[in-house]
Amino acid sequence: AVNFERSNWATSSVFQDPFYSELPPNTTNAKPGSTLKVETTVNTTLYTLPPATALSRIVFMSETLNSTAVPASAYILWPYLPRSYENGTIPLIGWAHGNSGNFAECAPSHIRNLWYQFSAPYTMVLEGYAVVGIDYAGLGVHSSASGQNITFQTAVNAAGANDLFYAVEAAQRAFPKLSKSFVLAGHSLGGGVAWGAAERQAIRPVPGYLGAVAGSPSTNISSSAIRSGIIPFGGLEIADSVKSIFPDFNTSILLTKAGSAFLTLARTLQGCNSVINEIVNAAVASGTVLSPMDYLSDPTVQAWQKIGGSGGKNITGPLLVLQGVADATVSEIDTTIAVNQTVLAYPKASIEYLRFEGVDHVPVMYASQRLWLDWIAARFAHKSAKSGYSATTYGTGNAVMPLSAYQGNLNYFLEYATAPYE
Repeated sequence: AVNFERSNWATSSVFQDPFYSELPPNTTNAKPGSTLKVETTVNTTLYTLPPATALSRIVFMSETLNSTAVPASAYILWPYLPRSYENGTIPLIGWAHGNSGNFAECAPSHIRNLWYQFSAPYTMVLEGYAVVGIDYAGLGVHSSASGQNITFQTAVNAAGANDLFYAVEAAQRAFPKLSKSFVLAGHSLGGGVAWGAAERQAIRPVPGYLGAVAGSPSTNISSSAIRSGIIPFGGLEIADSVKSIFPDFNTSILLTKAGSAFLTLARTLQGCNSVINEIVNAAVASGTVLSPMDYLSDPTVQAWQKIGGSGGKNITGPLLVLQGVADATVSEIDTTIAVNQTVLAYPKASIEYLRFEGVDHVPVMYASQRLWLDWIAARFAHKSAKSGYSATTYGTGNAVMPLSAYQGNLNYFLEYATAPYE
C-alpha cells in the first residue's frame, strides 16, 4: 500500500520538494489570503491530466479554526478554451476534495490525478472553468516558516472553509484574469467544507460568492462513524484533529495502545487512505481494537463534533446538496437530518436537496453531473436560484435502465501509459 501510494506521487516527497518545504521569508507576517509562492507552469507530464489542460500551483496563507495564520498549498487547473465571462475573465470554481489522508504526503496537488480526477475537477476544467483545488492546511505544506508543524484539522468544516475562501482570494491575486465571482464545491469531507463555507459566508461575507455545491457532505462525523460501522477504528482519523483544537485532550480516549501505535506508524510512513485501510484491515483480521467503543460519548469529542460539523446553522445560499441514497460512507439519513435542521431553523435558507436512488458515495458526482454543471452555469449567469427549500429524488422514474444495471463504484484508476499500444 505504501509503495502504491508513492508510485502515484507526481513529484518527490513533499518534504524534499522545495515548492512545499521551502517558504519565502515573508510568510511570518503575511495575512490570510496572501499569495506566498506561485508556480505558474507545472510540468503536466508528471501528472495524469486530461489533454489540453494546464496546471499551476500556489502557496498561500490560510487560517486555522482558532484564527492562527498558516501556509497552505493548492493547485489551479486551466482550460484551453475558457467560458466567456465578465470583462474577459475566466470563471473560477473553488474545489474542496474528499478525504485523501491526514498527513502531508496526502495533498492532491502532489498526486498525479489530483485525487478526484473526473469525479469533479477534470470535468469542471473541461467545461471551461478554472479550478482552484485546495490541499487543506497541513497537507502538502507541512510546517510554517519557523518550522512549526501544521496539523490537518480533518472533519472541521469551518477550518476547511477558511482554506477554500483564502485559496480563491490568493488565486485571484496571483492571476488577475480569474473572475472575481466564484462558486465553491466539494465532495464528502469537501462537501462538508462547501457547506461550512456557506455557513461562514453568513457570518463573514466575501464579495463575489455565488453559492456552493455540497456532494455527499460530511456534516456529522460521529453519526457517520456509527452508521458506517467504523467505531472500532474511527479514532485513527480524528485524534490529531481533536487535539489540534483541544491541546490538553488525552488521545487515549480515542485510541487504545494498539491504536496509538498504529497511528504513529501511519504518521511515520506518511500513509494515506490505502495505508490506513490496510492497517484497519489487519487490525480487524487479528481482532485488534484500535479505538475504545465509547469515545463518542466523551465531552471533548462531542464539543469537537459540534464545532466541526454542519447543519442547523444559518447559511448564505444558494446551496445545492447532492446525496446518494445508497451511500455507504455518508448516510443519506445524516444528510437529510442536516438539511432538515437547517431548514427548520432558517426557513428562508435557499437549499436545493437532490437525492439519487441506488447511487453510492463518489458515484453521486457522476449521476448528478448534468445537474450540478447546469446549476453552476446558472450561478455564473446570475440567474436567480430557487428560493427557500426544495427537494427532488431521482431514480426508478428517471433512469433509462433498471437501477441494478448501472455501474456502481469506480473500478479503475489513472496511470501513465508506458508503451505505444497502451
